[in-house]
Amino acid sequence: MPIVDSNALAKFYRCTQNAPLSCQKPIETAEKIPGAKFCLECGFPTTLPIQTELRGSLGTYRISEILRSQGMGRLYRGTQISNGQSVVVKEYLLPKQYFNAVEAQQRRTALSQVAKGNLTTAKGREFRLVSPSEIIADPLSDRVYLIFSGEIAALPTLKQTLTETGAFSASQVRQVLNQMLQSLHFLHSQPSSFASVAIGTAHGNLGLDSLLISDSGYVYVCDLASWEQLFIPAPRQMLLPEQDLIDLGSVAFALWTAQEIHSGFNAPLNPREAQHWPQNDPPLRDFLHRLLGLDTPFNSAAEARQALIKLPQPETAAGFHVNFSPESPAKPNRKYWLLSLLALPLLGGLLWLLLPRSISNSNAEMANFKQLLPSFADVNGIGPGQYPYTGEALGTWTIVLDKKPASDRKLRVFLTQPKLDIAAIFNYRTYAPQRSPLTEVLEANTKANFAIASLSTQLPEGLIQETIAYDGLLVYVPAYKSQNLPSALQGKISLAQLQQIFTGQLTNWKQLGSDFPDLPIKPYRPMEPEALRLFQQKVLGNDPSLIAQFSKIEQRSTFNTLRSIAVGEKQAQKTEAGSISFGLLTQTWDQCKIYPLAIAQKNLDPVQPLLKETSNGVMQPISPSDNLCLEKKPLLNISAFHTATYPLSTPLIIAYPRDNNLPGNVSGPLFANFLKTQDGQYLLQQAGLVPLQTPPKNYTLSSSILNR
Repeated sequence: MPIVDSNALAKFYRCTQNAPLSCQKPIETAEKIPGAKFCLECGFPTTLPIQTELRGSLGTYRISEILRSQGMGRLYRGTQISNGQSVVVKEYLLPKQYFNAVEAQQRRTALSQVAKGNLTTAKGREFRLVSPSEIIADPLSDRVYLIFSGEIAALPTLKQTLTETGAFSASQVRQVLNQMLQSLHFLHSQPSSFASVAIGTAHGNLGLDSLLISDSGYVYVCDLASWEQLFIPAPRQMLLPEQDLIDLGSVAFALWTAQEIHSGFNAPLNPREAQHWPQNDPPLRDFLHRLLGLDTPFNSAAEARQALIKLPQPETAAGFHVNFSPESPAKPNRKYWLLSLLALPLLGGLLWLLLPRSISNSNAEMANFKQLLPSFADVNGIGPGQYPYTGEALGTWTIVLDKKPASDRKLRVFLTQPKLDIAAIFNYRTYAPQRSPLTEVLEANTKANFAIASLSTQLPEGLIQETIAYDGLLVYVPAYKSQNLPSALQGKISLAQLQQIFTGQLTNWKQLGSDFPDLPIKPYRPMEPEALRLFQQKVLGNDPSLIAQFSKIEQRSTFNTLRSIAVGEKQAQKTEAGSISFGLLTQTWDQCKIYPLAIAQKNLDPVQPLLKETSNGVMQPISPSDNLCLEKKPLLNISAFHTATYPLSTPLIIAYPRDNNLPGNVSGPLFANFLKTQDGQYLLQQAGLVPLQTPPKNYTLSSSILNR
């Protein structure tokens, strides 16, 4: 169960409500006595007065109203003064009654590390993690603030919603579970900042009060224990990913039954008792038994999500099957869930079946995209100066900068001086392959403030990462119809087969099965170090013995491999028909003479990284029967990269120093802000990367970009 208990503060104060954070007395004191800092009744810190201004490194914020207490803090609505953007402020307290000066500073520092760590990236938002845009931690103040852009952090909690609407239907519970398992899969794949052993980041505080829900049905994660427990006067507890799955099971049981799980003797509902479960969805009940650990537990959130996706669908009261789509869950208005299900089941079922799922998904994507700043001109906080940065000479970012996604000019032109009215110059330079750009950032920060790279290994100590897009590898074979290797492979290949091929264990396609052509396998390693490292990590598991065999495979640049396949096709079929290679996404995704294979890992279904749009607007994976040269250019499977279900995906990050005395600590996040605008995400997508937020099909670049 959640480890954060706000009532832990009650023993330090004589609060009549025994809950000083949610008590009205501190609010009344602040209203009656301007300037009062402490509650007249118990001495607990009062709320912030309206119009209070908080100064941070990214702007100044003005408080407009108090919203509620939540977790170990209080929420306020506010505005960033410079641009009028709405923000939500979470205030944490470090009163001297239970934190001495050393303890208070330790908690400020720890919170800063969390707020600048993996979860502050835009990827976090894509996985519905409510992440702060900045932290304000004045060492002279007993209050610490997290600033959240937009309104998401102010959404109602699941507990509030449950009180309003009553029990969720089985299909709604499935939708919540699907979203949350996706978020937990992302969380658990991030290295923990606080654990001394190699475990993933756990939420540690998952409950009805730490999950938010929008009117469109999106569920967001907030109040992670890694920062909430900093403000409890007790030692930090070890946070374990497996406990998150149990806690999510408790949340789902509570939503389905409108009761929380209690452990007391007279508990009204107990998941161990068969009669306490709803009877309208037995597969969901059995699934939750496993999630709660009452039956064989799941090994991971990813495994649990795959099991959820494959659950049989229950029948509704009207006899229709609930058309639950885990990848794009329907999002009925929160206030009308029960009305549509109880009062109008037949009409609701028909609408559910007839409504195109892509509409609700597109609306959600559009809403997320519109939350971004429009263009480079809207990014504030940058001053004149030289901001050098780096990457690999043959890496993704070097390739991206030479793309022409908007006009006849390279992307490099737009990003060297993002704001024409400010002489802030971002100069990009590369280093020889034997010299790591990340090392340059740490050792020569004035010459390389930050680096942009595909994240294939854990960052060195002293660096922070911020995701700006997604990258990855495509594994491809020639798309020759006469020697139809894509069809023989049924458009897919497994990680195990790739490992065998690229370590010399398989040498003829016939070894994969009797239906395969008797054709020598000709694997080629690309020259690009970034691609090689990703392959070694994702396919070979960084196993030294496998890498040694892999290094014996013939090496050829991606450009030369693509040219050999495409040029003089009849002649090339004699030499290239059995070839297989891999390359960076930006180099390979739009090449029609090759066929990118779907990738399968272990017992999971293969995932195709490219999609095509059918005549009726439905997106579906490409297939070996498609002629990619005659049809529209394929589209990137954005969902597969966002959820990491495509095994060869990876974040593209900006890595900058943690030390705030180094110039890159400021310039790195600022450059990321340009790339995370609407224009920035569109340009990255056009260059062959997977954006954090998906631009609409008809998106047009801002005039400030087009008119350069």
